[in-house]
Amino acid sequence: MAEKKALVLRVSGFYRLFVTGLAVISCLTIAIMMFSTTIDTVLRYLFNRPIPGVFELNEVILVVCVFMGVAWCQVERGHIRVTVGLVRLSPRKAVILDTMVWIVALAFVLVLAQQTWHDAVYAYSIKMFRWGKVQMPIWWARALVPIGLWLLAIQLILDIWTDICRLIGLLPPEIPELRAIKPIQESKK
Repeated sequence: MAEKKALVLRVSGFYRLFVTGLAVISCLTIAIMMFSTTIDTVLRYLFNRPIPGVFELNEVILVVCVFMGVAWCQVERGHIRVTVGLVRLSPRKAVILDTMVWIVALAFVLVLAQQTWHDAVYAYSIKMFRWGKVQMPIWWARALVPIGLWLLAIQLILDIWTDICRLIGLLPPEIPELRAIKPIQESKK
């Protein structure tokens, strides 16, 4: 039994490192967008000479920023999550509800990933680009959308696996994120 516990934690640990690396890339794109926009604005204001293609570049790398960081956000539990009901349930019932929510989220994300994959294949087949001051290829950015969604789906599968391990007794039967919330609510009573 301890071997299965180690497996879920080991796989989750490796995946956490992987998506953290992607989140660093996501953060770097924010820096690129800020830097390019600042330079473009300064040049436009001082010399009336904007940098051609900055708007188009930022539009395309925004996809990198969002979809390369979405799985990491799930790892860190950074997505909006309503815990008002979960903290009032017993640990086992909270884990069951948590598992059901992850399953619904996984189904939704897989449908989105499938549909955006079809769009990415089409964009690649016609070598789609964006019209503007500079013609910017966008087919590669369209491919990042389903990739980011599949990475999120993998994290949701790991979350479901972890909750199942909690339910069958391989891990402590409570959701660690809720531990920090309960003392705050109990102290208000």
